[in-house]
Amino acid sequence: MHIDAHITDTLIKLFAAWLLIAGVAFWAHREQLGLSRRMLLASGRGLLQLLALAFVLHWIFDLQSHWAQAMLIIGFCLLAGHNSASHYNGAISTWLACSAGLVCACLVTLPWLTMTGSITDDTRTLVPLGSMIAANGMNAMSIMFTRMKSGGDVGEGVKIALIPNIDTLRLVGLVHMPGIFVGMVLAGATAFDAAAAQLTVLYMITASSFTACLISFLCLNHLKKREA
Repeated sequence: MHIDAHITDTLIKLFAAWLLIAGVAFWAHREQLGLSRRMLLASGRGLLQLLALAFVLHWIFDLQSHWAQAMLIIGFCLLAGHNSASHYNGAISTWLACSAGLVCACLVTLPWLTMTGSITDDTRTLVPLGSMIAANGMNAMSIMFTRMKSGGDVGEGVKIALIPNIDTLRLVGLVHMPGIFVGMVLAGATAFDAAAAQLTVLYMITASSFTACLISFLCLNHLKKREA
């Protein structure tokens, strides 16, 4: 009975938060921006995907094999690469290039942070960080490809893609208190430990997003030359 009450309370809070999306979707519809349907569908997908993830996390976190961890992270990269490719031409070669960029971004950052002791090599750490690299790299590549598709060059695309990451680094602690920092403080960690963990993640995201953009572009160029 207590569990049912807790679930009901959680669903009510989620619905209250979702009303924010519904409100801006209605506003976008009135302004004829063409975003309403995408917002509502994305919010529904996000709900289903996160709930599904919550149910399987207990199994994922029990994984001890580094190969299993790697396969999960590669899966994230493949899905994220597919989404980024859709912002350019949706071709299989673009998908492969984007996925390769994201995998390389993970290979550049995660092993280094593990070897230096900045993070641990357990599944509870590597899999969430791998998903963060894939998600942030996906966003950066999508911005880069959108810019390139509209006539900009790759250098301009990378600059624009990294603006959010660089702005976050510049203003973290002044304007923005990131989620990891706040979460750790609320969980009882010291402010210094929370700041160190948050900065590690921000440095990782910036480096991995830059790597993903450049590697994906180089791979795409190589594949185009082979096809020609």
